[in-house]
Amino acid sequence: MKKVLLAICTLFITGGLFAQCSDLFISEYIEGSNNNKALEIYNPTSSAINLSGYAIGRFSNGSTTTANTNGDPVVLPNVMLAPYDAYVIVLDRRTENGTGFDLPVWNGYNIFETAIDSLTGDPLIDFCTGEPRLFVQYVDDNSDNSFDYSTTYDALYDLQGKADTFACPDYNANSHMSYNGNDAVFLISGSTVANDGSNILDVIGVIGEDPQNTIGQPAWVDNNNKWVTRDITIVRNSTTQGGTGIVAAITGVQDTLAYSEWDYYCNNDFSNLGSHGCDCDPNFVGVNEVLNEVSVAILPNPAEDWVLVNAMEAIQQVELFDMMGRRMYNEIFSGQNNEVRLNTNHLEAGMYIVNVHFDDNKRTIRKLIIQ
Repeated sequence: MKKVLLAICTLFITGGLFAQCSDLFISEYIEGSNNNKALEIYNPTSSAINLSGYAIGRFSNGSTTTANTNGDPVVLPNVMLAPYDAYVIVLDRRTENGTGFDLPVWNGYNIFETAIDSLTGDPLIDFCTGEPRLFVQYVDDNSDNSFDYSTTYDALYDLQGKADTFACPDYNANSHMSYNGNDAVFLISGSTVANDGSNILDVIGVIGEDPQNTIGQPAWVDNNNKWVTRDITIVRNSTTQGGTGIVAAITGVQDTLAYSEWDYYCNNDFSNLGSHGCDCDPNFVGVNEVLNEVSVAILPNPAEDWVLVNAMEAIQQVELFDMMGRRMYNEIFSGQNNEVRLNTNHLEAGMYIVNVHFDDNKRTIRKLIIQ
């Protein structure tokens, strides 16, 4: 991977990789169907880091400035990220009051149908999974409407529940999280990109390059001409211990993404989000999230003014989302409570999703009906 001086528009100082295990980097990148887009930020150091000192964003379509991207880079929340822990930012393309909303990210209750070849009548096969290709179902089969939902939860398709925070609800106000396969996505220290690019910690893609390839849509590719930034999930391998620093193109020269630093997964694979294995961690064991292992009961259900959440283990956190993906309730519990009471009298009638978090990266999903 070249670290070179930008020869067009803004001039960036070149540099090598940042010191290993010394600062935040992007550990996972999701560019999925509909608005399924997410970034995972990893802390490879032995100290907690305040995320508010960092921002994420994109250089759009080969640009070397953020001037043609709506809004400023997205400053991360005022949250202390623990050593060797990960933080997930998910695109949110809905208005706060739910009117005129764009499609929310998938939440595990989406309904899918099998794609059929119009000529042969046979199911279309997903080249990645080898299984029939699925398309998300809309209300009344009209893609201008919102998603249709089931009452059955499938953790495989739950991106919403993996989010630590949502970003960029209004595209016209800020579109930094609305990246596609030809946008160079970055992590910086501070809130804006320095004129010399010296605060760029990590880049997915190549700044100043609008990649072209032979398979239909612009995206960076690997040595087999396979997309690595479009319709895909990529996860930094455990041997990667820091960000790239600046990665910029030379005028008239095709540079490339360092695809060997990443492990590749199928489109809309959210299974690795929320934790990351890295050799910087002296106790690295590659722990993954465990879903629906802990028994949870929610009573009464349907409910009106209140519910009790009862679990077989101590509850650490409870989140409640409506079916448009808005988080309506969030509380962290410091004690060893196996039962907590939630007031629900402020909620409108309808179905909600309850995320109950436990120790050891365990999480249980339940649905709740408010009358």
